[in-house]
Amino acid sequence: LDRDDLLMRGGLVLLIGWMLVTLVLPLWALLSKSFRNQNGEFVGLANYQQYFATPSLVDSVWNSLYVSVVTTLIVLPLAFVYAYALQRSRMRFKGLFTALALIPILAPSLLPAISLVYLFGNQGLLKALLFGGSIYGAGGIIVAQVFYCFPHALMILVAALSMADGRLYEAADALGASKLRVFFTVTLPGAKYGVISAGFVIFTLVVTDFGIAKVIGGRFNVLATDIFKQVIGQQNFEMGAVVGFVLLIPAVVAFAANRITERKQVALLSARAVPHEPKPAPLRDGLLFGFCAVVGGLILGVLAVGISVVSISIGIKIANSVSKPIGEIARVASLLSDGDLDQHIAYTSKDEVGSMADAFRNMITYFQEMAEVANDLAAGDLTARLAITSTDEL
Repeated sequence: LDRDDLLMRGGLVLLIGWMLVTLVLPLWALLSKSFRNQNGEFVGLANYQQYFATPSLVDSVWNSLYVSVVTTLIVLPLAFVYAYALQRSRMRFKGLFTALALIPILAPSLLPAISLVYLFGNQGLLKALLFGGSIYGAGGIIVAQVFYCFPHALMILVAALSMADGRLYEAADALGASKLRVFFTVTLPGAKYGVISAGFVIFTLVVTDFGIAKVIGGRFNVLATDIFKQVIGQQNFEMGAVVGFVLLIPAVVAFAANRITERKQVALLSARAVPHEPKPAPLRDGLLFGFCAVVGGLILGVLAVGISVVSISIGIKIANSVSKPIGEIARVASLLSDGDLDQHIAYTSKDEVGSMADAFRNMITYFQEMAEVANDLAAGDLTARLAITSTDEL
């Protein structure tokens, strides 16, 4: 074996070892705990029998599948039309619409959920638009997941539509095929594996997400929140392991199916393929521009609300961190001016406010010492003296 082969095999061994430590061993720990009771004794499938015999826990499985499927059915057509507009039209501002659609991928899943709570929650700005309904529950989870999953699906579909072979469209035009027939016989079959892959990605993201369901789910339980309730709420690690393993099954199946479809999508593009250049069509481009403007505007609005809420929360926290110690210092100063020297400032920090608090603490100490010296002098003790050693301390 030459040096390159040795390095390759060594890297492969290290990679396998890393996966064993970071993936296989934690999964084995999870699986093994699901077969034991709280005393660590092996109980076989007893925990699983208890899980499937508990209606509320079983309902969480169907709830997770329900929101995952519905979100997938909503996101796929929206993302496909948006990707089609970016790849198969001559509309303007494609770069802007691409940036707007992909910005949410940088934000946590909590952001759209928080935005919806502040817009349509019990004290929301637009709660009246729900006509007495509630954003908490399955509907809120689905809407928030649509915003969260949209950019992930869009990237896959843009890549799928970009792999089109322009020769197929030239042949269709030469044969006089209508635009609708070209779409169903050339465009859609060419992107079908991308659509399937995007669907599995959306399903996996939704079924495994915890943040959105926790913030806006209300009493609508899903598998991800059940794990939290079992482990953190009830300290039942064994049942939490069972829920985690149940959640792992659809995620692994979706991941495996996604990998298979990705390989098939790449295999469709041959070395002789030529890029497809869409022709100008004012009606098509105008409609797609309007669609992208509406979707991009909604995404921007949700992000703006979420960012504003987070910024205001941070501002309030900073203001409280400054106003509380300053208020305490002002209260102590007021009492000192009234002659009450038995005061203490508890705030400590290394910032400017902390330095001010330290200065006031020193001043209180000096005032207290001066009062004690004054009392000693009044009692006839002329040996009393202050401990001030410099004008800076005074």
